[in-house]
Amino acid sequence: MHMVIWKFEVMEGKNRQDLLIPIRGSAPDFQGVPGLIRMYYGIAPDMKSVVEVYLWKSKADADQFFDVDWDGETARRWESPRMTRQDFEAPAVVESEQNRIVSEQ
Repeated sequence: MHMVIWKFEVMEGKNRQDLLIPIRGSAPDFQGVPGLIRMYYGIAPDMKSVVEVYLWKSKADADQFFDVDWDGETARRWESPRMTRQDFEAPAVVESEQNRIVSEQ
């Protein structure tokens, strides 16, 4: 498995409600994406940044998804051209509520 974390610096003066609008509007776009296992949104306590955390079946799936169109749409959504991507290998996921561990074989 592969994890990608995108961090976006949002425009000054945004409040929590301002940030929830694009989250709620874009969340359905991530349903049924090939290779995507799970996606999370996060809002920083100071409201100055947001993160999108993706868990993929493979890095190749992630790289195929994050294309130029995605880049432009995401920069527009968060009104921020400044974004950073971090990639991580994800050898195991603990599903605590389901009492199970998912690991790569």
